[in-house]
Amino acid sequence: MNILQKIRYEFEIDKRNLKEQILIEKNNIYYIKPTDSIEKMICFLISAEDHRFYYHFGFDIIAILRAIRNKLIWNKSEGASTIEQQLVRVLTNNYQRNLKRKIKEIILAYSLKKILSKREIALIYLNIAYYGTNLQGLNKVLSKFDLHSENEINDQICAEVVARLKYPEPSNYNIRKLDLIRKRTSHIKFLYNKHNSSKYLNYYGKYN
Repeated sequence: MNILQKIRYEFEIDKRNLKEQILIEKNNIYYIKPTDSIEKMICFLISAEDHRFYYHFGFDIIAILRAIRNKLIWNKSEGASTIEQQLVRVLTNNYQRNLKRKIKEIILAYSLKKILSKREIALIYLNIAYYGTNLQGLNKVLSKFDLHSENEINDQICAEVVARLKYPEPSNYNIRKLDLIRKRTSHIKFLYNKHNSSKYLNYYGKYN
């Protein structure tokens, strides 16, 4: 088996395993009642993590090119991962920092559109994501605020939950990390209010 055959073989295994996991998680989200709060949480996620979510096919070429430019010119690293890519990363538990992993992740993210709607992708990610120590999954992180997915969730809590995707809750009190969560929460609320204005009517795919 040459190297190309090996790569293709590994990819097919990863694709099959991912599909099996996706089907399990797709079944799990059927138990999440489609409340206004859940739909709002999805909108907060889109504003914070992937503002072109409804306008790409699993990878954001604009974000990728911008990240490459900033790295080459200013040696500045920045994220370019879509919600699909982040979901693939969680499901495959592959966080390696190399080109091979990144290319495979993009291809697998693209393949999600064949088996999931955009809403399902966002909701599955919210439902299984890591939000900090002992906070794996949406209901776990909501329990921190004495809430459940069926409860009414205000904008502040939505922003605080999504902020922990970038800055997970520390295991021990850490004022620096908690300050990062606070600042991220404030920024996400700003983005949500901006995108929820009349100027961005199609932003969350509501009118597509």
